[in-house]
This record gives sequence, structure tokens and C-alpha cells, in this order.
Amino acid sequence: RRAQRSGRLSAVSLTAYIARRVVWTIPLVLGVMLVTFGLMRGAGGDPFNPPEGFGGVPESYARVLREHYHLDDPWLVEFAYWVKSVFTLEFGPSLLYRDFDVADVVRHALPVTVTLVLLAAAWAVPVGIALGVWAASHRNRVADFFATSVATILLVVPVFFVVFVLREYFVLEWRLLPTGWDTTRARILPVLALGLAPAGYVARIVRAAFVEALQEDYVRTALAKGLRRQRVLWVHVLRNSLAPLLSAVIPMIALLITGAFFVEEAFAVPGVSSFFVIGVRARDYPMVMNLTVALATVVLVANLIADVLLALVDPRIREGTRR
Repeated sequence: RRAQRSGRLSAVSLTAYIARRVVWTIPLVLGVMLVTFGLMRGAGGDPFNPPEGFGGVPESYARVLREHYHLDDPWLVEFAYWVKSVFTLEFGPSLLYRDFDVADVVRHALPVTVTLVLLAAAWAVPVGIALGVWAASHRNRVADFFATSVATILLVVPVFFVVFVLREYFVLEWRLLPTGWDTTRARILPVLALGLAPAGYVARIVRAAFVEALQEDYVRTALAKGLRRQRVLWVHVLRNSLAPLLSAVIPMIALLITGAFFVEEAFAVPGVSSFFVIGVRARDYPMVMNLTVALATVVLVANLIADVLLALVDPRIREGTRR
């Protein structure tokens, strides 16, 4: 009975924790929207008088768009209507691309960017974990120095430099792999380039967590009982090191999304980057603001998932007792 009661209390506390996190997501989204709206409108410019190289829209269509987005109303009114459109998923037409709505871009381009991020994370996380565990298990030895150096190099080398090197040699000079996104071969370089920095980031996080965990009494006890060292590392220590690893997921997701802009542009990946960059230059307010909210929502959802997993791993999180 006590076990059943404890299980029910644990499930209730986890549900309450998830509910709190979901509720807190709403003001975070509103905060992102307010900052994005202020930056775009404060940047100046006129989407109906675009800079050189961008085609304008007919005056009659411009009047329709101004009325639709309330561009001639006070900023507070315009912001309120935009908030309503976001929460009702009615993003409206682009000010620059006359052939489709912003929702079309979100529907078709955002999944490409998210897939690119997930594929990069799918290889970066296990490689980073393996590198970090190897470094920690050979602490203060040559292998540790080598693994730590590799992780640091992966982390600090700018993604645009990695993209430049891969594209220059593997695509342009040696012609080993194509650009684009339609084939498996075309996805190799974008996924590789985007995952290098996160792999180094995860490796350093895991090494630090493992070095700390290896000093705990339960590790020494397990080894003294004759358990194989590899089993202790990959089962007991890894399980107890999941909390710092999950805490590092959100910065890593943000790192991946930021790097995806460079990767998509260089390798002709049909994600959100081209729409976003052109939208900023042409002052396409609906395009830029809604794509920003969409990308921020991806990060917030990843944050929520990581928090829930962290609460499952560490009961002190959901009970609010962790210090």
C-alpha cells in the first residue's frame, strides 16, 4: 500500500510539475513575441519600398496588406492583432512573396530545419557521450588530454568556417557529395557540419559529470565488489550523470538552430534560413516575426521535454526540493 501510495503521489507531483511548465511557456512565448515585434518595427524601413534588388508590390495590394496587418494603427493595436493571429495559427500573407502565405513557409520549410537539427543531434549526442566517457575514464592521462582537446576544437571552431571548408573541398573541388536535401548523400555534409560543435559541447559536459561521479562512494563500492569497470561506467555512472546532460540540451538546441542558418545557406537546404534572411532585409514583418516565434517554440518545446525527463531522472526537481 505504501508503495502504491508513493507511486500515486509521484505521478501527481510529476503531472503538477508538467502543468506548471506548460503554463510558464505562454508568457515566455509572449515575451519572445514582444521583443521580436519591437526589434522589427524599431529597425525602420518600409516593406512596400524595399531596398534595391527586391521587387515591390502594387499600391492596391499594399493597401490591402496594410489594412490586414493594421500597419497604420498604433503599435499596441498592431501587436495585439499579431498575437491573436499567432495563437489562432492564422499567420496571413507575406509582404514579399505574393504566391503563398507565411503559414506555407512554416508548414514546408520549418520541418526541414527541425529535421536537420534532429539528425545533427542524433549523431552529436552519442559521439559526445562516448568521447566524454572515454576522457573521464582516462583522467589525467594522454587519452584524456587528446579527447578533451578534440572536444574543445569541435566546440570553438566556428560553424561558418566548418561549412566553408566542407563545401569548398567536398562539393566544389572534389565533387564527392552534392548540395540540397532531396537525397541521403546530400544530407551528409549539412548534418555533419551542424553536429560538430554540439558533439564537443556534450563531450565536455559528460566528462565533467563523469569525473565528479567517479569520486562518489557508490562507484568505489561497486568496483570493490568486483563489478566490471565498463559496466560501472556505462550503467551506474551514466545513469547518475543524466541530469547535467539533460540540463545541457537546451543550450545545445539553441546552438543547433543558430548554426542551421549558416548550414542551410551554404548547402542549399530548403529550410527557413533563406526566407528569414531575405525577410529581414526586405522588412517582411509577418515572415520574420512568425518564423522567429516558430523557432522559439521549437526551443521551448525541447526545453519542456528536457525538463520533464529531468524530473523523471531526479525526483527532487518535481518536488521542488533540489538546491
